[in-house]
Amino acid sequence: MKKIIRMAHSTIWWIDWITIVLLGIFFDSVIWPGNRKMYRKAEVFWAWTLMKLGGIKLDVTGRENLPPNETVVYMANHQSDLDWPIIFMTIPGQYLFLAKKELFDAPVFGTYMRIQKYVPIERDSIRKSLKTYKDIVALIESGNSIVIYPEGTRSYNRQLQKFKSFSFAFLQDARVRVVPIAIDGSIDIQRKGSRMINPGTVKVTILPAVGFDDIYGLSTKEFCAEASARVRQALLDVLEKGEAIRQAEAIIAS
Repeated sequence: MKKIIRMAHSTIWWIDWITIVLLGIFFDSVIWPGNRKMYRKAEVFWAWTLMKLGGIKLDVTGRENLPPNETVVYMANHQSDLDWPIIFMTIPGQYLFLAKKELFDAPVFGTYMRIQKYVPIERDSIRKSLKTYKDIVALIESGNSIVIYPEGTRSYNRQLQKFKSFSFAFLQDARVRVVPIAIDGSIDIQRKGSRMINPGTVKVTILPAVGFDDIYGLSTKEFCAEASARVRQALLDVLEKGEAIRQAEAIIAS
């Protein structure tokens, strides 16, 4: 019986996901085309309904680390499909997502991403990757903050995966700071490869912005390695602390 209830609950959650995205496609295309403020309000509402229907609570700390009136790149670890609505509930204001091109080919959600003018990352073609690189730098230089998952895809476990060098290469030209965002627990709500939704709490930590003024003069390879190491360590410090707490709680409970 519990399994049937879980399946019904998960089905309702995904129906909400798809329905509101479809409504978003209609409203963003017909009712308020080009109105980014309305786009974001709709996305926040979508995220809010998913949290409520899913019995999902967010424990957000570090909002004081969000730089006011500054163009930045937000970098978050990626544990679940839930990470997208989590970002909408966590970061205010305007920003664009960078995502692998395959997502833009997905039914419904891909259409929505194209309407939002999110940026597809071309990984199979050097020529297209170079164009994407230039497009991202131009967007940042024109005042657009960016959200990117530097792992490139969701993880099957809690381990922070290897970062993609592309996630850092454009920073050497764009010259903006990175705000790391540690998402801990979304994998327990919705795991990669599963459509089941489990109620629970996700801890989101917004970390102080990381700058790179002292390393812009390095070669591209050296810059990417050092910039990646700085952001990765900031995220690891939070995620490893969370894992240590879980292990201690498990020992106490046993």
